[in-house]
Amino acid sequence: MGCFGACGGKNDDGPDEQYDYTDLSVRDFIGQKGIIAAASPYAAKAGLDILKSGGNAFDAAVATSFALGVAEPSASGLGGGGMMIAYNVKTQKSLFYNFREFAPAAADTNLANYKKPMTGENCCIETAVPTQVAGLLTILEEQGSGKISKSQILAPAIELAENGISVTSELSKNISESTAKIMLNGSEVWNVFSDGIEGLYEGDTLIQKDLAKTLRYVSEHTKEQFYTGEIAQKIVDASRSHGGSISMEDMRYAYENYPVKSEALTGTYKGFGILTASSPSTGGTMLIEMLNMLECYGNASELGHNSTEYINLISTVMQLAYGDKEKYMADSAFSDVPLTGLTSKEYARKRLQKYTAGKAYTGTAEGDVPYGDPYEYNGAAGKIYSYGESGEHESTTTFSVIDEEGNIVTFTQTINNFFGCGIVPDGTGFFLNNETRDFSYEEGSINVVEPLKQPASYMMPTVLLKDGKPYATLGSPGGSRIPSAVLQVVLNMTEFGMDIQKAISAPRVYCFTTVNEAPGTPKSLYVENSLKSLLPSLNSFGYNAVAYSDWEIDSYFGGVQGIKVEGDKYHGGADPRRDGKALGY
Repeated sequence: MGCFGACGGKNDDGPDEQYDYTDLSVRDFIGQKGIIAAASPYAAKAGLDILKSGGNAFDAAVATSFALGVAEPSASGLGGGGMMIAYNVKTQKSLFYNFREFAPAAADTNLANYKKPMTGENCCIETAVPTQVAGLLTILEEQGSGKISKSQILAPAIELAENGISVTSELSKNISESTAKIMLNGSEVWNVFSDGIEGLYEGDTLIQKDLAKTLRYVSEHTKEQFYTGEIAQKIVDASRSHGGSISMEDMRYAYENYPVKSEALTGTYKGFGILTASSPSTGGTMLIEMLNMLECYGNASELGHNSTEYINLISTVMQLAYGDKEKYMADSAFSDVPLTGLTSKEYARKRLQKYTAGKAYTGTAEGDVPYGDPYEYNGAAGKIYSYGESGEHESTTTFSVIDEEGNIVTFTQTINNFFGCGIVPDGTGFFLNNETRDFSYEEGSINVVEPLKQPASYMMPTVLLKDGKPYATLGSPGGSRIPSAVLQVVLNMTEFGMDIQKAISAPRVYCFTTVNEAPGTPKSLYVENSLKSLLPSLNSFGYNAVAYSDWEIDSYFGGVQGIKVEGDKYHGGADPRRDGKALGY
């Protein structure tokens, strides 16, 4: 799993010729001019090279994003989408670019069809319209420095795909666990990720010639050509051949309407400003709601870091926010989301009444409902939706960038489950997403699948401000563990004064809300193995606490990458739970 704890990064003007930037025994980096913290050292290096060539944080972010699709083809890429939060230090304005995928116009609304086993014949019913390229190229056009050409931005990703990357243990594991998916495409694609018989192992070289060719196409053609030309047609053909419904009209709609731009969702926590993702993200709203509850509580740090009572407090807060998520959060363009109420401190104070010191909140097992009534604090009553739990996944990836001027850009991007739906459009080298799994398949749910609707997402790239100035930025992959991971890292910094690497590396817990718990059932609580000594005391509170996996820490609990401003220096931190690496100069 790499180093555990603060690893002590290189602190000079940047990696020199002798510095092995792929060395994951060192995760963090302290610099003064710029930092990239990404889920892959290859992607971090791509962004760093752009910064050192005179690009700004947006230039570097787009280069990092394209490179991540090569270095982590299992987690994101041209067949997916994402979200960006940014902060401009000169204008003191935030930006939220939403390029989350959306359901095709002809999306199947027969919910029973989504509950069938996914095979090669029907797996693309779960594929939403890809928006990654629209998002990245628009960000480059609108926010880039203008000093770095599109071909320069894409060159690192093309080189990585053409000449290969060294397979990490994490990628090897993902390939092994997704063999059946990859083999849906036949031997041509399987041979890229295997020796023809077994999936690539750690240390093997992954070369992706088709992906290099597609990236070169993106480099040489316009955004419109990508969404109306031969690549778009291949996406449509692949979707239709495997039970999906994406059309060329959907692809043009993506080009014409994405990304969706606005300012960030804002909140505060004990004097810290929060800039995070709004709809269709649910994670940003949850983060503000959870921090509001903890602010109402008072000084959580007095309980002691990862003490039994501290874990009981944050586990209760998690449950309450997750319950509200499933009831009230979805794409606000299609649903009545009570955002003002959900982010109200008064509502948080009422929700916190569910917390009891020394006792687990067991929710539905006590006959309670897992959600509150935010409409009371929203200014008006709204439509009543049924409670419907959404899909689950572990994939996704994240990174953060800060440049010499202090401009911050943070991305989270995904194809949903590892290797998405498993299908690669002919000769393109990238996997299509399976994002419609993030819809609820329960009638009446706020997040039910609808044509052109974006599925709710836990993605929550976030920037923290202190005294109106950048303090830190972070994000995480991990599906429903994203809000719990980001919450704990934020608290580690703000409540316990940890630096970014210690805050990321510290052990985590995860407690979710479910409606399937029988009366009297102890509350399920997952903790990392390094906290297993607390299991007896947690169980005495009424939890069914389980140490997840045999690793001291595990990627199940997210993979946070982030940067913290420390005086006149930047400290990049990267998660040892994934292949995270911070580089800078």
